[in-house]
Formats: sequence, structure tokens, C-alpha cells
Amino acid sequence: MKGILIAGVFAAFAITAIDSLNCRQCPSTVVDPKNCIDEATPCGESEEFVSCVESSVNSTLGGGSLNSYENKFCSKINCINSSNSIVVSFTVRVSDDQQFSFASQCCQGDACPDNEKVPEGGSEPDARANTQIQCPSCYSNGTTDCKETIQSCSQGERCVHIIAVNGDVHTEVELKGCSNISEATCDILTPGNVTVGEFTFQTVNCTNEITTTTPTTVTTTPTTVTTTPDSSTSIKASIISSVFGSLLLLKLLF
Repeated sequence: MKGILIAGVFAAFAITAIDSLNCRQCPSTVVDPKNCIDEATPCGESEEFVSCVESSVNSTLGGGSLNSYENKFCSKINCINSSNSIVVSFTVRVSDDQQFSFASQCCQGDACPDNEKVPEGGSEPDARANTQIQCPSCYSNGTTDCKETIQSCSQGERCVHIIAVNGDVHTEVELKGCSNISEATCDILTPGNVTVGEFTFQTVNCTNEITTTTPTTVTTTPTTVTTTPDSSTSIKASIISSVFGSLLLLKLLF
């Protein structure tokens, strides 16, 4: 009987070892994400890890230089039964040379499949010139001071207003501009306070706002003005006519 119990314990350990979660792991503190091993490794002995989370951000906000953030880790959140099961990827363009690209996915019980990098470049200015959609545009980082300008959108873009917090470093960013965010993603994030990976989207508003104006054509109709001679002018004309008539009569008599 004792032998059977020991065998059962060993079997349980064997099952645990086989079912242990493996995730690609690359802490956000790593300066260059390329230094991270791109292979799934065991999450550790803790049985609380149930999901793999991978998030990345490419930003050219403030000065136009590219800043990248990447975080891959083992999570204790069951993403199948929460908002963390959402795969989110979109870019917000604040100006021609400033944009914010975000991508995140959560995978339950297994390493996430290879995910394409979020786009680092926007559409060409010539393509944006033909659109009629224009959006209020600005950004702020850790403040509420967002001074708006107007940004022209390219095909497939809409206006967004996003406030998101990185729960890892507790940094808040506010974005307004043109985005390629999908309708499905807007529907999921619009209720607010939706967590994806380690990011919480407090506010997400998506609109197709057209701020262009159509010139107004004003048509003027010529006005005909009829003038009637006044009484003094008529009297003068009558006197002159009488004088000429009298002179003509005298000439005929003599």
C-alpha cells in the first residue's frame, strides 16, 4: 500500500513537470530587447502562472526619435476568462513625425505564437492629402496638458482619444489623433478600464470626425434702379420748351 502511495506522488510530480508553463520572457528593464532569448523557457516552480503575456510599444512622441518598449512575462491572470485574452495592435498618429504604436497578446497555458512587430512608420503624406477626415491631435505623458492641433488622416484611419496607464511603471499617456484601430478593438476597449497585458485603457473613444468645411457660394442678383425726375427739373424743362415755342412763332410772323 505504501509503495502505491509513493508511486502516486512521483506520478503527480511527473505530471506537474510536464504541464509546467513555458513562456518567452523578456523583462521591460532590458535596454535592448534583442538581447532576450526568443525561446520559451519555464516560468518557475510556482503553479500560479497560467498565462503568457507579450506587449510592445514603439513611440516617436516628443522629438521624433524612436523609443521602444517590450515586455514578455509569465502571468498569474487567466486570460481566457478576462479581457487579457484580447489581441490588440494599433497605431495612433499625432503628427507627420510623431506616433505611438501598441501591441499586446495574452496566451492561456502556452507560449504565445510569433507576433508581428507593430508598425514603426505611418502612411505617406500624399496619401493623407486625399482624405476628408481630420482629427484633434495631441499627446501628454503624465500630465493633463494636451494642446490640440488638427491632423489629416489617411484611408482606413479614424479619430481616437485614448488614455492608458502602464501598470508596470504606473505611467499615464493621453493620445489624440488618427489611428488604424479596428472597429472590433474599439468596441472592446470603449467601456473603459480594460486591461490588456500590463496596460489599462482608462478611456478609448473612436469616431469618424470630419472637420473640413465646404466653401459657401454667395450669389448676388443685380438690382435695377429707376429714377424719376423731380418737380423742379420738370418745371425747368417746361419753361425752356415754351421759350423755344414763342421764338419759333415770332419767326414765322415776321
